[in-house]
Amino acid sequence: MTTIEPGWYPDPADPATQRYWDGGAWIGKPVPADAEPPAEPEPVDPEPEPLPPTTVDTPVETLPMDRSYGDGPPPRVIQRVPGAVQPPDTVPIRSLGVTVGWITRHDIHRILGGRVLAHPGQRFVARIVDVLCMLALNAVVNGYFIYQMWQTFWPYFLDVAAATDASDVTVPSRLSDQLWVVLLIALGLWFAYEVPATLNTGQTLGKRLMGIKVVSLAPVDLGWGRLLLRWSYAALPLICFPFGAVLWILDGIWCIRDQPFRQCLHDKSPGTAVVEVGSAKADPEKEPSR
Repeated sequence: MTTIEPGWYPDPADPATQRYWDGGAWIGKPVPADAEPPAEPEPVDPEPEPLPPTTVDTPVETLPMDRSYGDGPPPRVIQRVPGAVQPPDTVPIRSLGVTVGWITRHDIHRILGGRVLAHPGQRFVARIVDVLCMLALNAVVNGYFIYQMWQTFWPYFLDVAAATDASDVTVPSRLSDQLWVVLLIALGLWFAYEVPATLNTGQTLGKRLMGIKVVSLAPVDLGWGRLLLRWSYAALPLICFPFGAVLWILDGIWCIRDQPFRQCLHDKSPGTAVVEVGSAKADPEKEPSR
């Protein structure tokens, strides 16, 4: 078995930092990835002194017990309360730009289990590919209904453009019905394209081309319920087009600054993340890659 030499390596839990591997475990404090590391790592700050018995403990949210996290206690989320300060060797958990708690780097390692989070650029390109696929599917399956709606809309548009007062032009009664038919078929195609594929492999065509996939952060498999929730957060805002499109764009770019799992808004409630396919889940204390 090949032994990795002691030294500084990229931190799997936070690619923006590097950490010291002593040949058997990660030790010391991480340093920025672009900084010149010291010869020896700075020791991790000691555990804080126990609080007096009269002090209320910081609320702790624990994930379900599971052997996949090892024999130790399950990962925990330290909730932020008034007056609390960030504990040592932790990463903030942000919601809507506000820090709501912290999680230790060790627990991030245990949850990811060696998997590498996908870069936002990979997710963006994958979404572009999926949108192009959906446009092609709609042209084939939904094309007739789109054509019928266009046949109704275009004469109405010309009448509005030629009228002195646009309010004098009556909107065709069947235009609304045709719009809803087109929209519901488009949503059905999107559901059929994304949800079953994500359930089976974690990948749509776009994610497959980019080498990334959707995974569960909790020690349970992805199911129909969680994936339906995930899909609805991304799809349903488009019903309120064009206003819903703003929320859809915000959802898509959320992973750029999200910590610690680079989640989009539609990943939050179902507890999912997107990782690189080549980073299979393994021992959270595994050696760094060469």
